[in-house]
Amino acid sequence: VQDILHFFPQTTEDSISFLYASEKTGFRHLYMVTSELHTSGQATMGQQIGQGDGADNNYVWTHRYVTSYREPTTPVCLTEHGYSHTVQLSKDFSQFVTVFSSLESPPESAVYKLTFDTLGTTGSAYMGHITRKPTTIDYKPPVLFHYPSRAGHTAYGLYFHPHGLEPGKRYPTVLFVYGGPCVQLVTNSFKGQKFLRLHTLAADGYAVVVIDGRGSTNRGLKFEGVLKNQLGTVEIEDQVEGLLWLASQVQFIDMSRVAIYGWSYGGYMSLMGLAQRPDIFKVAISGAPVVSWELYDSGYTERYIGLPLTNPDVYKAGNVLTYIKSLPDDETRLLLIHSLKDENVHFHHSSALINKLVKCCKPYQLLTYPNERHGIRDNEANEHYKTMVLKFLQDSL
Repeated sequence: VQDILHFFPQTTEDSISFLYASEKTGFRHLYMVTSELHTSGQATMGQQIGQGDGADNNYVWTHRYVTSYREPTTPVCLTEHGYSHTVQLSKDFSQFVTVFSSLESPPESAVYKLTFDTLGTTGSAYMGHITRKPTTIDYKPPVLFHYPSRAGHTAYGLYFHPHGLEPGKRYPTVLFVYGGPCVQLVTNSFKGQKFLRLHTLAADGYAVVVIDGRGSTNRGLKFEGVLKNQLGTVEIEDQVEGLLWLASQVQFIDMSRVAIYGWSYGGYMSLMGLAQRPDIFKVAISGAPVVSWELYDSGYTERYIGLPLTNPDVYKAGNVLTYIKSLPDDETRLLLIHSLKDENVHFHHSSALINKLVKCCKPYQLLTYPNERHGIRDNEANEHYKTMVLKFLQDSL
Protein backbone atom coordinates (compact mmCIF):
# COMPACT_ATOMS: atom_id res chain seq x y z
CA VAL A 1 0.00 0.00 0.00
CA GLN A 2 1.38 3.40 -0.96
CA ASP A 3 0.13 6.92 -1.67
CA ILE A 4 2.58 7.95 -4.39
CA LEU A 5 0.40 9.95 -6.78
CA HIS A 6 1.16 13.26 -8.50
CA PHE A 7 -1.12 15.09 -10.95
CA PHE A 8 0.41 17.38 -13.59
CA PRO A 9 -1.19 20.75 -14.36
CA GLN A 10 -3.98 20.17 -16.88
CA THR A 11 -3.08 21.76 -20.23
CA THR A 12 -6.11 20.60 -22.23
CA GLU A 13 -9.75 20.07 -21.36
CA ASP A 14 -9.93 16.53 -22.70
CA SER A 15 -6.96 14.85 -20.98
CA ILE A 16 -5.20 14.63 -17.68
CA SER A 17 -1.77 13.20 -16.80
CA PHE A 18 -0.39 11.91 -13.56
CA LEU A 19 2.44 9.88 -12.06
CA TYR A 20 1.80 6.91 -9.83
CA ALA A 21 3.82 4.06 -8.36
CA SER A 22 3.19 0.40 -9.10
CA GLU A 23 4.87 -2.89 -8.18
CA LYS A 24 3.43 -4.82 -11.12
CA THR A 25 6.95 -5.77 -12.27
CA GLY A 26 7.84 -7.03 -8.81
CA PHE A 27 9.67 -3.83 -7.89
CA ARG A 28 8.22 -0.38 -7.29
CA HIS A 29 8.50 1.92 -10.32
CA LEU A 30 6.96 5.22 -11.35
CA TYR A 31 4.60 5.36 -14.32
CA MET A 32 3.15 8.26 -16.26
CA VAL A 33 -0.50 7.87 -17.22
CA THR A 34 -2.55 10.01 -19.58
CA SER A 35 -6.33 9.70 -19.37
CA GLU A 36 -8.44 10.95 -22.28
CA LEU A 37 -11.45 12.43 -20.54
CA HIS A 38 -13.71 12.47 -23.60
CA THR A 39 -13.52 8.66 -23.80
CA SER A 40 -15.04 8.10 -20.36
CA GLY A 41 -11.68 8.17 -18.68
CA GLN A 42 -9.94 5.43 -20.66
CA ALA A 43 -6.31 5.49 -19.55
CA THR A 44 -3.41 5.40 -21.96
CA MET A 45 -0.33 4.08 -20.20
CA GLY A 46 2.81 6.08 -20.85
CA GLN A 47 6.32 4.75 -20.52
CA GLN A 48 7.84 3.64 -17.25
CA ILE A 49 9.71 6.58 -15.78
CA GLY A 50 13.38 5.74 -16.12
CA GLN A 51 14.80 2.64 -17.72
CA GLY A 52 16.95 1.18 -14.95
CA ASP A 53 15.78 -2.13 -13.49
CA GLY A 54 17.88 -1.94 -10.34
CA ALA A 55 19.96 -4.96 -11.32
CA ASP A 56 23.21 -3.02 -10.99
CA ASN A 57 22.36 -1.71 -7.52
CA ASN A 58 23.30 -3.24 -4.23
CA TYR A 59 20.37 -3.69 -1.86
CA VAL A 60 22.31 -2.42 1.14
CA TRP A 61 22.79 1.12 -0.24
CA THR A 62 20.32 4.02 -0.40
CA HIS A 63 20.76 6.77 -3.01
CA ARG A 64 18.68 9.52 -4.63
CA TYR A 65 18.20 9.37 -8.39
CA VAL A 66 16.64 11.65 -10.99
CA THR A 67 15.26 10.97 -14.47
CA SER A 68 13.04 12.63 -17.06
CA TYR A 69 9.36 11.79 -17.30
CA ARG A 70 9.23 13.18 -20.85
CA GLU A 71 11.82 10.90 -22.45
CA PRO A 72 12.98 7.41 -21.41
CA THR A 73 16.40 7.83 -19.82
CA THR A 74 18.65 5.98 -17.44
CA PRO A 75 18.27 7.41 -13.92
CA VAL A 76 21.16 9.61 -12.80
CA CYS A 77 22.49 9.17 -9.26
CA LEU A 78 22.69 12.51 -7.45
CA THR A 79 24.36 11.31 -4.26
CA GLU A 80 27.92 10.30 -3.49
CA HIS A 81 28.77 6.63 -3.77
CA GLY A 82 30.23 4.78 -0.81
CA TYR A 83 27.50 5.97 1.56
CA SER A 84 23.80 5.50 2.21
CA HIS A 85 21.78 8.71 1.99
CA THR A 86 18.63 10.20 3.46
CA VAL A 87 17.66 13.16 1.29
CA GLN A 88 15.39 16.17 1.81
CA LEU A 89 14.60 18.34 -1.24
CA SER A 90 13.90 22.07 -1.06
CA LYS A 91 10.37 23.14 -2.02
CA ASP A 92 11.53 24.61 -5.34
CA PHE A 93 13.74 21.58 -6.11
CA SER A 94 16.81 23.78 -6.47
CA GLN A 95 18.77 22.20 -3.61
CA PHE A 96 18.78 19.16 -1.39
CA VAL A 97 20.28 18.20 1.95
CA THR A 98 21.59 14.70 2.48
CA VAL A 99 22.48 12.95 5.71
CA PHE A 100 24.87 10.17 4.76
CA SER A 101 26.88 7.47 6.47
CA SER A 102 28.27 3.97 6.10
CA LEU A 103 29.01 1.14 8.49
CA GLU A 104 32.51 2.58 8.89
CA SER A 105 31.61 6.28 8.88
CA PRO A 106 29.24 8.10 11.29
CA PRO A 107 26.57 10.41 9.84
CA GLU A 108 27.41 13.78 8.34
CA SER A 109 25.29 16.17 6.31
CA ALA A 110 25.85 18.31 3.25
CA VAL A 111 23.88 20.54 0.90
CA TYR A 112 23.89 20.16 -2.88
CA LYS A 113 22.59 22.35 -5.69
CA LEU A 114 20.55 20.72 -8.43
CA THR A 115 21.81 21.69 -11.88
CA PHE A 116 19.94 21.52 -15.18
CA ASP A 117 21.30 21.78 -18.72
CA THR A 118 19.55 22.63 -21.97
CA LEU A 119 18.88 18.95 -22.70
CA GLY A 120 16.95 18.59 -19.50
CA THR A 121 19.63 16.51 -17.81
CA THR A 122 19.87 16.97 -14.08
CA GLY A 123 22.97 16.70 -11.94
CA SER A 124 24.14 17.84 -8.54
CA ALA A 125 26.88 20.18 -7.39
CA TYR A 126 28.34 20.06 -3.89
CA MET A 127 27.83 23.32 -1.98
CA GLY A 128 29.23 22.50 1.44
CA HIS A 129 28.94 20.50 4.63
CA ILE A 130 26.40 21.30 7.30
CA THR A 131 27.84 18.90 9.86
CA ARG A 132 31.00 16.81 9.77
CA LYS A 133 31.18 13.25 11.00
CA PRO A 134 32.16 12.95 14.66
CA THR A 135 35.43 11.38 15.65
CA THR A 136 35.20 7.73 16.67
CA ILE A 137 37.64 6.19 19.13
CA ASP A 138 38.43 2.49 18.90
CA TYR A 139 35.33 1.93 16.80
CA LYS A 140 35.14 -1.51 15.20
CA PRO A 141 32.50 -1.53 12.45
CA PRO A 142 30.62 -4.66 11.45
CA VAL A 143 31.53 -6.34 8.18
CA LEU A 144 29.09 -6.86 5.31
CA PHE A 145 28.88 -10.20 3.56
CA HIS A 146 26.69 -11.85 0.95
CA TYR A 147 26.22 -15.40 -0.20
CA PRO A 148 24.23 -17.36 -2.81
CA SER A 149 21.10 -18.75 -1.18
CA ARG A 150 19.68 -22.12 -2.13
CA ALA A 151 16.43 -20.28 -2.83
CA GLY A 152 18.08 -18.64 -5.84
CA HIS A 153 18.82 -15.13 -4.60
CA THR A 154 21.82 -13.32 -3.14
CA ALA A 155 21.39 -12.94 0.61
CA TYR A 156 23.04 -10.26 2.73
CA GLY A 157 24.30 -10.17 6.27
CA LEU A 158 26.85 -8.54 8.52
CA TYR A 159 28.99 -9.69 11.40
CA PHE A 160 30.94 -8.23 14.30
CA HIS A 161 34.36 -9.60 15.17
CA PRO A 162 34.76 -10.41 18.85
CA HIS A 163 37.15 -7.87 20.32
CA GLY A 164 40.60 -9.25 20.97
CA LEU A 165 40.17 -11.83 18.22
CA GLU A 166 42.92 -14.44 18.32
CA PRO A 167 43.75 -16.37 15.14
CA GLY A 168 42.56 -19.96 15.27
CA LYS A 169 40.31 -19.45 18.29
CA ARG A 170 36.56 -19.99 18.00
CA TYR A 171 34.17 -17.78 19.94
CA PRO A 172 30.61 -18.06 21.25
CA THR A 173 28.30 -16.51 18.70
CA VAL A 174 25.06 -14.55 18.90
CA LEU A 175 22.70 -14.54 15.92
CA PHE A 176 20.68 -11.36 16.28
CA VAL A 177 17.43 -11.77 14.39
CA TYR A 178 14.29 -9.92 13.40
CA GLY A 179 13.08 -11.94 10.43
CA GLY A 180 9.70 -10.31 9.89
CA PRO A 181 8.25 -8.31 7.00
CA CYS A 182 8.81 -4.61 6.33
CA VAL A 183 12.20 -4.49 8.10
CA GLN A 184 15.74 -4.45 6.73
CA LEU A 185 18.58 -4.74 9.25
CA VAL A 186 21.50 -5.18 6.86
CA THR A 187 22.34 -1.85 5.24
CA ASN A 188 25.58 -0.03 4.66
CA SER A 189 24.68 2.79 7.02
CA PHE A 190 25.92 3.74 10.47
CA LYS A 191 23.84 1.94 13.07
CA GLY A 192 24.76 3.95 16.14
CA GLN A 193 22.32 3.44 19.01
CA LYS A 194 20.34 0.83 17.07
CA PHE A 195 23.17 -1.71 17.24
CA LEU A 196 24.72 -0.52 20.50
CA ARG A 197 23.88 -3.79 22.28
CA LEU A 198 25.52 -5.76 19.47
CA HIS A 199 28.69 -3.70 19.83
CA THR A 200 28.56 -4.44 23.56
CA LEU A 201 28.34 -8.18 22.87
CA ALA A 202 31.31 -7.99 20.51
CA ALA A 203 33.28 -6.01 23.10
CA ASP A 204 32.56 -8.80 25.61
CA GLY A 205 34.06 -11.42 23.32
CA TYR A 206 31.10 -12.67 21.29
CA ALA A 207 30.90 -12.96 17.54
CA VAL A 208 27.64 -11.36 16.41
CA VAL A 209 25.83 -12.14 13.15
CA VAL A 210 22.85 -10.41 11.50
CA ILE A 211 21.12 -11.79 8.39
CA ASP A 212 18.25 -10.47 6.28
CA GLY A 213 16.29 -13.49 5.10
CA ARG A 214 13.34 -13.76 2.77
CA GLY A 215 10.53 -11.47 3.80
CA SER A 216 12.75 -8.49 4.62
CA THR A 217 11.97 -5.27 2.82
CA ASN A 218 13.50 -3.44 -0.18
CA ARG A 219 14.00 -6.62 -2.20
CA GLY A 220 10.82 -6.62 -4.28
CA LEU A 221 7.47 -8.38 -4.05
CA LYS A 222 8.68 -11.90 -4.77
CA PHE A 223 11.33 -11.75 -2.03
CA GLU A 224 9.04 -10.11 0.52
CA GLY A 225 5.99 -12.16 -0.45
CA VAL A 226 7.56 -15.46 0.61
CA LEU A 227 6.10 -14.91 4.08
CA LYS A 228 2.54 -14.76 2.78
CA ASN A 229 0.69 -17.56 4.62
CA GLN A 230 4.04 -18.85 5.94
CA LEU A 231 4.86 -16.80 9.03
CA GLY A 232 7.13 -18.78 11.32
CA THR A 233 7.87 -21.58 8.84
CA VAL A 234 10.57 -20.32 6.45
CA GLU A 235 12.53 -17.63 8.32
CA ILE A 236 14.69 -19.90 10.49
CA GLU A 237 15.74 -21.88 7.42
CA ASP A 238 17.23 -18.70 5.94
CA GLN A 239 18.94 -17.71 9.19
CA VAL A 240 20.55 -21.13 9.62
CA GLU A 241 21.66 -21.23 5.99
CA GLY A 242 23.40 -17.86 6.31
CA LEU A 243 25.00 -18.72 9.64
CA LEU A 244 26.38 -22.02 8.34
CA TRP A 245 27.71 -20.34 5.21
CA LEU A 246 29.50 -17.65 7.23
CA ALA A 247 30.93 -20.23 9.64
CA SER A 248 32.44 -22.01 6.65
CA GLN A 249 34.14 -18.80 5.51
CA VAL A 250 35.53 -17.41 8.76
CA GLN A 251 37.43 -19.26 11.44
CA PHE A 252 36.13 -17.69 14.66
CA ILE A 253 32.50 -18.92 14.91
CA ASP A 254 31.95 -21.77 17.35
CA MET A 255 28.88 -23.58 16.03
CA SER A 256 28.56 -25.54 19.27
CA ARG A 257 27.93 -22.28 21.17
CA VAL A 258 25.35 -20.26 19.25
CA ALA A 259 22.61 -18.12 20.78
CA ILE A 260 19.64 -16.75 18.85
CA TYR A 261 18.48 -13.38 20.19
CA GLY A 262 15.68 -11.08 19.11
CA TRP A 263 12.90 -8.75 20.17
CA SER A 264 9.26 -8.56 19.05
CA TYR A 265 9.13 -10.52 15.76
CA GLY A 266 12.75 -11.31 16.55
CA GLY A 267 11.65 -12.73 19.91
CA TYR A 268 9.16 -14.88 18.02
CA MET A 269 12.00 -16.04 15.77
CA SER A 270 14.17 -16.84 18.78
CA LEU A 271 11.50 -19.19 20.12
CA MET A 272 10.97 -20.75 16.71
CA GLY A 273 14.72 -21.15 16.27
CA LEU A 274 15.15 -23.02 19.53
CA ALA A 275 12.09 -25.19 18.83
CA GLN A 276 12.81 -25.92 15.17
CA ARG A 277 16.61 -26.12 15.26
CA PRO A 278 17.81 -27.00 18.78
CA ASP A 279 20.74 -28.71 17.06
CA ILE A 280 21.98 -25.29 15.87
CA PHE A 281 20.97 -22.98 18.70
CA LYS A 282 22.24 -23.82 22.14
CA VAL A 283 20.24 -21.02 23.79
CA ALA A 284 17.55 -18.49 22.89
CA ILE A 285 16.88 -15.01 24.24
CA SER A 286 13.31 -14.07 23.38
CA GLY A 287 12.19 -10.52 24.05
CA ALA A 288 8.53 -9.46 23.83
CA PRO A 289 7.68 -12.38 21.54
CA VAL A 290 4.58 -12.98 19.50
CA VAL A 291 3.49 -16.48 20.54
CA SER A 292 0.14 -16.93 18.80
CA TRP A 293 -0.99 -14.83 15.84
CA GLU A 294 -4.56 -15.12 17.07
CA LEU A 295 -3.50 -12.98 20.03
CA TYR A 296 -1.80 -10.26 17.95
CA ASP A 297 -3.04 -7.16 16.12
CA SER A 298 -5.48 -8.38 13.47
CA GLY A 299 -4.65 -5.51 11.10
CA TYR A 300 -1.07 -6.75 10.89
CA THR A 301 -1.74 -10.47 11.09
CA GLU A 302 -4.55 -10.76 8.54
CA ARG A 303 -2.49 -8.85 5.99
CA TYR A 304 -0.05 -11.75 5.88
CA ILE A 305 -1.98 -14.88 6.84
CA GLY A 306 -5.65 -14.09 6.37
CA LEU A 307 -8.36 -15.07 8.83
CA PRO A 308 -8.12 -17.81 11.48
CA LEU A 309 -11.39 -19.34 10.28
CA THR A 310 -10.24 -19.65 6.67
CA ASN A 311 -6.56 -20.41 7.34
CA PRO A 312 -6.48 -22.52 10.53
CA ASP A 313 -3.52 -24.62 9.34
CA VAL A 314 -1.48 -21.48 8.63
CA TYR A 315 -2.20 -20.12 12.10
CA LYS A 316 -1.29 -23.45 13.68
CA ALA A 317 1.99 -23.73 11.73
CA GLY A 318 2.97 -20.21 12.83
CA ASN A 319 2.03 -20.72 16.49
CA VAL A 320 4.93 -21.19 18.91
CA LEU A 321 2.71 -23.34 21.13
CA THR A 322 2.55 -25.93 18.35
CA TYR A 323 6.26 -26.63 18.88
CA ILE A 324 6.48 -26.58 22.67
CA LYS A 325 7.34 -30.27 22.94
CA SER A 326 10.27 -29.70 20.57
CA LEU A 327 11.90 -27.24 22.96
CA PRO A 328 14.90 -28.71 24.79
CA ASP A 329 14.55 -30.20 28.25
CA ASP A 330 17.90 -28.80 29.38
CA GLU A 331 17.96 -25.92 31.83
CA THR A 332 19.46 -22.52 30.96
CA ARG A 333 18.55 -22.72 27.28
CA LEU A 334 15.64 -20.27 27.18
CA LEU A 335 15.47 -16.74 28.55
CA LEU A 336 12.09 -15.05 28.14
CA ILE A 337 11.85 -11.26 28.58
CA HIS A 338 8.65 -9.22 28.52
CA SER A 339 7.39 -5.89 29.87
CA LEU A 340 4.06 -5.94 31.68
CA LYS A 341 2.89 -2.71 30.03
CA ASP A 342 3.79 -3.80 26.50
CA GLU A 343 1.19 -2.06 24.32
CA ASN A 344 2.24 -3.83 21.10
CA VAL A 345 2.84 -7.48 21.92
CA HIS A 346 0.73 -7.86 25.04
CA PHE A 347 2.09 -9.86 27.97
CA HIS A 348 -0.74 -12.32 27.33
CA HIS A 349 1.56 -13.88 24.71
CA SER A 350 4.21 -14.73 27.29
CA SER A 351 1.53 -15.80 29.76
CA ALA A 352 0.16 -18.31 27.25
CA LEU A 353 3.69 -19.53 26.54
CA ILE A 354 4.52 -19.97 30.23
CA ASN A 355 1.33 -21.94 30.84
CA LYS A 356 2.23 -24.32 28.03
CA LEU A 357 5.86 -24.61 29.18
CA VAL A 358 4.68 -25.56 32.66
CA LYS A 359 2.21 -28.13 31.35
CA CYS A 360 4.94 -29.73 29.22
CA CYS A 361 7.53 -29.48 32.02
CA LYS A 362 9.88 -27.38 29.91
CA PRO A 363 12.45 -25.23 31.76
CA TYR A 364 12.76 -21.49 31.18
CA GLN A 365 14.04 -18.32 32.80
CA LEU A 366 11.86 -15.20 32.95
CA LEU A 367 12.61 -11.48 33.19
CA THR A 368 9.71 -9.05 33.57
CA TYR A 369 9.73 -5.25 33.64
CA PRO A 370 6.56 -3.96 35.35
CA ASN A 371 6.85 -0.32 34.24
CA GLU A 372 8.17 -0.74 30.69
CA ARG A 373 6.36 -0.95 27.38
CA HIS A 374 7.29 -2.68 24.12
CA GLY A 375 10.72 -1.10 24.25
CA ILE A 376 12.72 -0.73 27.46
CA ARG A 377 13.27 3.02 27.83
CA ASP A 378 14.13 3.64 31.46
CA ASN A 379 17.91 3.92 31.89
CA GLU A 380 18.05 1.79 35.03
CA ALA A 381 15.77 -0.88 33.56
CA ASN A 382 17.85 -0.83 30.39
CA GLU A 383 21.05 -1.33 32.34
CA HIS A 384 19.47 -4.19 34.27
CA TYR A 385 18.25 -5.80 31.05
CA LYS A 386 21.67 -5.54 29.40
CA THR A 387 23.40 -6.97 32.47
CA MET A 388 21.02 -9.91 32.77
CA VAL A 389 21.36 -10.80 29.08
CA LEU A 390 25.15 -10.81 29.37
CA LYS A 391 24.96 -12.90 32.54
CA PHE A 392 22.68 -15.42 30.82
CA LEU A 393 25.06 -15.71 27.87
CA GLN A 394 28.10 -16.08 30.10
CA ASP A 395 26.42 -18.83 32.11
CA SER A 396 24.90 -20.66 29.14
CA LEU A 397 27.44 -20.40 26.33
